[in-house]
Amino acid sequence: MLTLVLFACSTADSTDSAAVGQELTPFDDKGIQAPADDADPTPERYEMLSGTDTDYSWAALRGWVKVDAPTVWDVLQDPDVGVNRRDVTQWTVKEIEEEGVDSAYVVSEQVDDPITVTFDLTWFQDQADDPADGSIAIWQKTDGTEFISTLAGSVVATGHDDVVDFLVVFHLATVDSGPEKCEEFVIDFYNSVVAVAHGGSLPTYE
Repeated sequence: MLTLVLFACSTADSTDSAAVGQELTPFDDKGIQAPADDADPTPERYEMLSGTDTDYSWAALRGWVKVDAPTVWDVLQDPDVGVNRRDVTQWTVKEIEEEGVDSAYVVSEQVDDPITVTFDLTWFQDQADDPADGSIAIWQKTDGTEFISTLAGSVVATGHDDVVDFLVVFHLATVDSGPEKCEEFVIDFYNSVVAVAHGGSLPTYE
C-alpha cells in the first residue's frame, strides 16, 4: 500500500517509473500549482502547462475535484475513463495481478486514422494506507505499433476531506505528436473524472 510519503515527493525527486513491485513514482509535474480563487480556495477547474522535451511532448494538469478521494479511486477503476476516446476506436481490458499494487490491467487499443495501429497500455494503481488520503496511477505503452515511441502518464489524487487535488502528467512521442495532443488528452481526462465523480456520463466526441 502507498504511504503519505508518496504524496510528499518533490518535483526534483520525481522520475518516470512504472516498475511493478516498487513504489509507484509520479512523473515530473513541472512545478504546476492548483488553481485558487479569493472566494473558493479549491475551485473545480484546472491549471495546465505543456511543452516539448528532447524525446517527447508533455502536458501537466492540476485541478480540484469536489468529491472525496475514495470516490475518485472508484472512478479511476473504470478503464474507459483513461482511454483517449477522441482517437481510439475500440479497446479491450484485461485485468492482471501484480505484486505491490492494488489494481493492474492492460488496455489494448486501436486507432484507425490515418492508418490502423494497435498498442497496449499497462496501468498500475495503488491507494494510500488510508484511502481518504488519495491514490496514484501510472500507465505506459508496453506493446504495439512502432509509430508510438512514448505514451505514458501518471495521476496523483490527493484527498483533502471533501475535495481532491488531481494531478495528471502525460508524455507522448509519435511521428506527428506535439504539446497540443498532450493538452487535449489531459483536459479530456480531467473532464471525464469530474463528470463521472459527480454521477454523470463520460463525455463523447464527434
